[in-house]
Amino acid sequence: DEVDSTNDEAARQLAAGRPTPFVILARQQTRGRGRLGRAWHSEANGNLYSSFAFRPSLAPADMPTFTLWMGVNVCELIANFCHVAPGIKWPNDILFDGRKAGGMLTEARIDADQIRDIVFGLGLNLNSPAGAWPAELARLATSLAEQTTRPLDANRFTAALIGRVLLAYTQFVDGDYRKTFADLWNRHDVLRGRPVTVLQAGRRFSGPAAGVDDSGSLLVRATSGARPLRFHAGEVTLEKGA
Repeated sequence: DEVDSTNDEAARQLAAGRPTPFVILARQQTRGRGRLGRAWHSEANGNLYSSFAFRPSLAPADMPTFTLWMGVNVCELIANFCHVAPGIKWPNDILFDGRKAGGMLTEARIDADQIRDIVFGLGLNLNSPAGAWPAELARLATSLAEQTTRPLDANRFTAALIGRVLLAYTQFVDGDYRKTFADLWNRHDVLRGRPVTVLQAGRRFSGPAAGVDDSGSLLVRATSGARPLRFHAGEVTLEKGA
């Protein structure tokens, strides 16, 4: 019913030696968080807070595309289950018309030459009514129920989500994801072709987004016409009116 953070609970159970894979599911988080340590609004209002734990045989160099691959699979599940058209904003936001319906946070413990374990956290706004958001989120957040105009069966959706995430994880570890990653990303990418600004290490870079490369880096066309800039990390915003 309630946990401080599903990612933190998954990390505690990994540290205690629990076999993987497993998933932590909660109706409410008291200290939910997203990227860069930001708070994630996690009230008990019909939403889903989940973390999947794995111990993969992967090199650290394989990690950059992991969250992106999981993200497009979550988008595919939402599209098929809810008959709506979600988008993904690099690297970890699930959107509808610029309003956030979900976010992902992948955390890993990495040794020198291999990944020890991975926690893939996913918060999804399933059934929050339109008037339930705090004032500061009212224009920024949405839920799947708002998009479908009817409540979702949270148990059925969660069962489908678990199956999809486990399948996507297996495809990633086996390397099979490379066959379809580009097509799925292009299907759901909300940034491609639109003017964006990337804030990285205190510097700002602007230009049209040009998708992602094979390593999961965001590509941004430089105004000078040179090769696209590549960003492994950074805070991305759409330019006003884009």
